[in-house]
Amino acid sequence: MLRRRRDRKRRGVLLALLVAVALADSATLAGAAVLHARRLERVSGTNAVTAPDVVVEKREGPYETELEYAALFSADGHRVASDVSWDDEWFFGDAHAYNAELAHTCAVLSAVANAESAYYQQGSTSPAYAEHAFAQLGFDDVCTASYRYRSEVLDEVLGVIDGTDVAAYTLATKRVVSRETGAEKILTVVVVRGSYGSEWLSNIKIEGDPEVSGIADDADHLGFTLAANEIVADLEARADELGPDVERTYLFCGHSRGGAIANLLASYVDGAAGGSHVLATAEDVRAYTFATPNSTSSNDARSSRYDNIFNVLNPSDLVPQLPLSDWGYERYGRDVWLPGGGDEGFDDMLEKMRASYLKTMGTECPADPADRERAAAFVAALGARVGSFDELVSPAGLYDIAAAAVGTGIDVGSLLASHYPNTYIAWLDALR
Repeated sequence: MLRRRRDRKRRGVLLALLVAVALADSATLAGAAVLHARRLERVSGTNAVTAPDVVVEKREGPYETELEYAALFSADGHRVASDVSWDDEWFFGDAHAYNAELAHTCAVLSAVANAESAYYQQGSTSPAYAEHAFAQLGFDDVCTASYRYRSEVLDEVLGVIDGTDVAAYTLATKRVVSRETGAEKILTVVVVRGSYGSEWLSNIKIEGDPEVSGIADDADHLGFTLAANEIVADLEARADELGPDVERTYLFCGHSRGGAIANLLASYVDGAAGGSHVLATAEDVRAYTFATPNSTSSNDARSSRYDNIFNVLNPSDLVPQLPLSDWGYERYGRDVWLPGGGDEGFDDMLEKMRASYLKTMGTECPADPADRERAAAFVAALGARVGSFDELVSPAGLYDIAAAAVGTGIDVGSLLASHYPNTYIAWLDALR
């Protein structure tokens, strides 16, 4: 009798295990089926949120307007607004001269690009922030199609499985006319979304690949390059449609990963690919990037040919200091550093920044200016421990990261606050 009970118990355990395995297999098969169905939807262009219709506002001369967008850490519902300036005449001036008003507007547009993702999620009631923002700035052609199939959780899962390197971006165009000379151009603005979901994995694909870029001495960040190449193809197709006789000018911007991709895009238009791109025939280009990580190990990244690229950086933000310059990495163009602790007149500027942040976000700015010293100490400690990026991504390198962080008192939450878009926006507003 006891043996039969033990046999029944063993059979019960075995049956439970078999059921669990069967359920796991069924879940795996069901999951695979869902992912396959999503791939088919991507190919066929079905079951995705479509862009809205918006009313374009046509205005003459310089003006100010208020742009709405969603922002994490704001006091009430994450929906905020920032006042920005706009003037078509900017794009007939010297592209190599830093424009503080344009920088502030581009920082806000970069935040708008991040907020656009919510609109492209099924069932969302979030507004299409990017379309409305560019309509307020007088752009009659706004495309956010790249957000489709790149803003749902399911799409992020596919991104991990398929290993794709993409970026959502807003592309807007309009004809601009100089009040002073009557000259005309087609202005194209590209705002690249920052890291989103599985796109973080693309950030650690550092080394360039000549087979991908077609450049013999390519040294650009591979993950950023792959994402940029898609945008280049889109822009070149549009340039071909316009024809060779139409004057074109470009403005690229983005925050964090979006800033790195915008940085590379501007370098291509400047002729980084030996002038092989149709984009290199543009009359001029401007780029304003924010919180931008180092994106290249090219020897001529600081050449004067890229002086129309402005990388706005917070000295308390660790991200722009990675990958380390000691390993040979930097950005194309010129770095524009925001005020940092220890700078002359810093306390007065900090008060203005905090007032701007409070007005927009409805809460106090959590960024700590003292993180400037902590970030610098972390970079120094990491550089002393790790000699290259290859060493960094090894098991020993991960230990070295943790040791450097503990040894320098790094607070991840505080550092993220220094990296956050609205901290940059508030600083730029204080500097206008």
